[in-house]
Amino acid sequence: MAPERQAREVALSAVSPDCVAVNQDKHDMRRPLAAFDLESGGASEKDNSIEDMDSIVGFEGQPQTCAQWPRLAFICRRTLKVCGVTFIFSVFLVALCGWPQCFIDDDNFKPNLMSALFAIGLVLVVLEDHLGLNKSASMLIVSASMWTFLAVGYHPHESKQGHDRLEHELKHGLQDVGAIILFLLPAMGVVESIDHFDGFAVVTAGIFGLTRGRKEALMPVLSILCFFLSSVIDNLTATIVCLKLLRHSVPGERQRELRHTIGGLLVIAANAGGAWSPIGDVTTTMLWLAEKITVPSTVSWLFLPSLTVSVVPLLGLSWEARRLCVAGAESPEASTDTPVTRGNLAVLLVGVASILMVPVLKMSTGLPPYLGMLLALGCLWFVTDTAAFQSFASGKAAATPDDHTPQSSEHVQTGGGVVAALHKMDLTGLLFFAGVLLAVGALDTAGVLRDYAERLVRLCGGSPVLICTLLGVSSAVVDNVPLVQAAVSMFGGNTPTDDPLWQLVALAAGTGGSILSVGSIAGVTLMSMEGVGYLWYCRRVSLWATLGFAAGIGVYQVERLAFA
Repeated sequence: MAPERQAREVALSAVSPDCVAVNQDKHDMRRPLAAFDLESGGASEKDNSIEDMDSIVGFEGQPQTCAQWPRLAFICRRTLKVCGVTFIFSVFLVALCGWPQCFIDDDNFKPNLMSALFAIGLVLVVLEDHLGLNKSASMLIVSASMWTFLAVGYHPHESKQGHDRLEHELKHGLQDVGAIILFLLPAMGVVESIDHFDGFAVVTAGIFGLTRGRKEALMPVLSILCFFLSSVIDNLTATIVCLKLLRHSVPGERQRELRHTIGGLLVIAANAGGAWSPIGDVTTTMLWLAEKITVPSTVSWLFLPSLTVSVVPLLGLSWEARRLCVAGAESPEASTDTPVTRGNLAVLLVGVASILMVPVLKMSTGLPPYLGMLLALGCLWFVTDTAAFQSFASGKAAATPDDHTPQSSEHVQTGGGVVAALHKMDLTGLLFFAGVLLAVGALDTAGVLRDYAERLVRLCGGSPVLICTLLGVSSAVVDNVPLVQAAVSMFGGNTPTDDPLWQLVALAAGTGGSILSVGSIAGVTLMSMEGVGYLWYCRRVSLWATLGFAAGIGVYQVERLAFA
């Protein structure tokens, strides 16, 4: 092998003079590498020394650019993280110190600064996985800094008028945030309680019977269920319920990609289902309470466009789901060993009845949804803690000497009940909600959203279709409630009830948030419950959500041309 080695060294030296030094050092490196191969059970030194040395020569002879990419990426991530957090805390310190005063009192500077802070917060959320900074912490810091800067600008300690204005803005912002958080907290508690008592085993068994165990059939079944369920209760609760059912039907880390894909479709279906029902989405409810739309007209004109918004992404994402089902064909099937007992069924019926009580109370008494949901959680809690319910749930177990049934009944009686279910709730998601909503409230207080809505109207030249389309796309970035409220304020005096403008506002604002995962509460719920990343959602779901949104607007226009 020696002549061959010398020939190869001469050839390499002739090709590149830089390789001479490498080849010279090769003889010193040969012994350690050969010893490593022998210790690891590899081939002998005589057989492998040349190949090992050639690989080292090739590696050393190439440019080191590729090896520097990881360090460069690390430097970029660290720089972005430090700059973003430093800017946020700098604004906070400026507000805390009250200096320089010219920036704090400049009404033209405030909207720009609020927009910059919100944009930085969104960037930190988007790059959460790369920066290693939790999105809940990012939004809490951003929202607190925004409100601190706004509060100092009112000079509450120097004038009573400034103090009253600050109190008014805080109450207005906290009222909206508190209503959503107080709704979300008991809603998650009800769903977690049903899951804790294995109430979803009944629905999971029904889904398995309908799909015959085929995972590719889960997507249309859950999508249709979420679409109609969100129109009866609301899109947030429907998303939570359907994600729980999805987790039971597609368990395990090996099927996480499939679960995320179906979860993205559920977000689209939930938002689309809430758009054609006055009680399904908060923006549609706003228009209904403001007497801009009526129930019969909204349902008749918006049902088909909303269904289109949900069906188009279903057709597009179905091939991706089939591919993932084939790739995960060897994964274990979802567990169907949980017995369907009358205790499971009773918990499910009580939970569903409690949830359905929320829209009934809202329509009959005007009770806010968060109070209705708190009542629903209290009713479920009370019923499951009673001795009568525990006796009813254990009656089936006592009559059946099966090995699984007594364990299920014992779980119902001694598993901790609703208290144990509440301990399973993810509070980081709630804090993320609070941070986002508070930040959007700060934008609204600074006048950013209203200015944006006015510019939107001027840009579109008064075209209802173009205005509502851009309004829907904008709702994917900021909260749709302030945008809809701005539209009501601008067009409310001259536009009659059930005008196409109001119906388009309801459709666009309700479904446009599906384009981005942070554009709707349903999308943020998916991020919180399933750990779906912002960039993953953009790559896999955003395109189909955009196509569905555009198709829904187009179908509505065709309806108006054909039947108006």
